[in-house]
Amino acid sequence: MPATLRCRQAPAARRDGPVGPCRNHGRRVMTIEEELLSDLGRLSRRFPPPPIRSVYLPEPQPHALRHTEFGMITLEDGSAGLYYAWLGEGQQGMDERYPVETLVGTDPLALAGRLPERDEAVRSLAMAAVNAVTASAFGRAGYRPPDAPDSFGALQLRPGDHLGMVGFFPPLIGRLAGSGVRLTVIEKKPRFLEQEHGFEVTSDPTRLRDCNKVLTTATILLNGTAGEILAQLGRAEVVVMVGPTAGFVPDSLFARGVTAIGGTWIEDAPLAMERLRSDEPLGEAARKTLIHRDEYPGLGALLA
Repeated sequence: MPATLRCRQAPAARRDGPVGPCRNHGRRVMTIEEELLSDLGRLSRRFPPPPIRSVYLPEPQPHALRHTEFGMITLEDGSAGLYYAWLGEGQQGMDERYPVETLVGTDPLALAGRLPERDEAVRSLAMAAVNAVTASAFGRAGYRPPDAPDSFGALQLRPGDHLGMVGFFPPLIGRLAGSGVRLTVIEKKPRFLEQEHGFEVTSDPTRLRDCNKVLTTATILLNGTAGEILAQLGRAEVVVMVGPTAGFVPDSLFARGVTAIGGTWIEDAPLAMERLRSDEPLGEAARKTLIHRDEYPGLGALLA
C-alpha cells in the first residue's frame, strides 16, 4: 500500500530573529534542519513558491560503472531541486511508497517541512523540495549563485594542512599523494572502515577537531548527521560543503562555520529530467555553483 505523505508547513521564522547556530525561540535550541526551514520560510513569504509540477524518484542501483543517481522535484516556474539517491536502503521503493501523482500540484513548502524527520525517504523528498523552493526564490530575488571553478569548492591545500574529509572523494584523494597534506576521512560505511587506505579512516566525527580544513558532502543533511559533524569544526579555518544536494538557503550553514557551499543549479529542468532518466550526466542542463560566505549578500539583502 502506498504511504500517505502528510505534509506540514515549514516552521515560521521571526522576522527579527538572528541568523546563527543557536537560535532559540523561547523553548530550545533549533536544529540545523529547523534553521534551514526557518530561513526558507522567511524567503518564501517574500517570494511564495508555485506548486510542484513533476517529481522523479529513481530506484537506486549503485554501481561503479554508473553515473551517480539523483531524484528531482520541479516547480511550475521551472525551478528544480535535487537529492542524492544512493544514500542507502531507506530510499528503496520511494516511487511506490510516495506515488508521484500524490505530490504533483501540492505546495512544495509543505513537503519541505518534513526535513527534520528521521525517515531517509521523506528527508530526501523534503531536501529536493527545499532546493527547488530556494532556486525559485533566488531567481525572483535576482540572485544567481556564481559558477564553481571545480567540484571541490575551490579548496586550496598546502603542505602541512590537515584535511578532514566527510565522505569519500576519490579524485581528490588521488591528488593528495605526496602533497604533504595529512588526511582524515570520516565514513560510516563498514566496507570503507575495514579496508587499508594509507590514511586515517574513522567513523568518529570528533577527529575533525584536529583538522584545519574540512571538505564535507552535503548528504550529511540527508542522513541526519549534519548537526553532529558541524559541531566538531572549532579549529577549521576553511569548511567546504559540496554536492548537488546543496541547493538550500546557506545562511544557517555559514553561521555554523561553513565557509563555502558548492551545489548544482538546474538550468533546463525538462532536459535534466531526461538526462537523469537516461542515466546520463546533467551536462548543459545544469551548472555547478559555489557560494562563498564572504561574498554572499545574505538573506536580509535578498528580502530587501
